[in-house]
Amino acid sequence: MAVEQHASYADWQRAYGDYYESLPDRPDLACPNCGHHELRLVFVADATERIGYAQFSCGHCGFGIHVSRTWVPDGVEFLPIDTPVEELDARLPDFTLVHPPEDADGDIEEVRF
Repeated sequence: MAVEQHASYADWQRAYGDYYESLPDRPDLACPNCGHHELRLVFVADATERIGYAQFSCGHCGFGIHVSRTWVPDGVEFLPIDTPVEELDARLPDFTLVHPPEDADGDIEEVRF
């Protein structure tokens, strides 16, 4: 049985913010889309600067977001940015990307958390 995407991009951003703020602890938060407690956050970052991107998704419904230009908090593991693509593909979660909405002018909605 397939799960439909009904949570907005803003819902995902808020869930990411709640999850991120609790790091390095692993919070037991519900997915904004399906309500299951299977959220995953994986960082890929520069080993020195600890700046990179994140993949935030649900292991149950298979939806999530990509967060670019984020800092990896101390005590949180991450994959080095120079990890070979084949290895990244094997270690990053496979999910359907939830995109931010576009307004009538084509601008992407800004979401703050």
